[in-house]
Amino acid sequence: MFSLQVLLVGLSPLTSLGIETVLSRSFGVQNVEHRETALERAAKGDVDLVILDPYGPTLSDGLKFCQRLKELRLPPQVLAFSEFGATRDLTYFYLAGIDSFISSREGPERLAAAVRSTLEGKREWILGTPDRRETRDRELDGLSDLTPRELEVLWMVSDRYTNGQIARSLSISPNTVKNHVAAILRKLGAKRRTELFSGAPHRV
Repeated sequence: MFSLQVLLVGLSPLTSLGIETVLSRSFGVQNVEHRETALERAAKGDVDLVILDPYGPTLSDGLKFCQRLKELRLPPQVLAFSEFGATRDLTYFYLAGIDSFISSREGPERLAAAVRSTLEGKREWILGTPDRRETRDRELDGLSDLTPRELEVLWMVSDRYTNGQIARSLSISPNTVKNHVAAILRKLGAKRRTELFSGAPHRV
């Protein structure tokens, strides 16, 4: 019986099968389709690592799920496995509590190594190309200044919500949303709202 349990959440059947094939010799691996089921399992404390795609179905939804995992009494480690979008997305991954990210373009041996490293408490950020790896630390500077509310607004802006849509969703005024967006831009060193969009290029 395996002592370390890995949960695959919301991945495509083909992707899940590939990961199970790579990891099943060393870990107990189970695929779970629904996030609420995954949260129930993780809340029991019998899940060591969750592997997911933070972009599905949207970045905002994916990252809120990561945050819910990390708010559990005994939170599991979280490894994101996906095609990498933009350097700005590193900000969102970090703030949501994602422990490691590995590009889906990496080979099975690299994935297995990243899983072991993450379970040991180390952070792996394997983004696919040297230039993206070099931008990692610069993208993560100063993130602790964001408030929980600013984080919510940031994720919604990243999904291209308008100020009005954000206001209705969070039950706050459009003017309050405007102030939050201005604070986020200042804290993250961005000049335009479009720089916060998921997948948008960001100057470094």
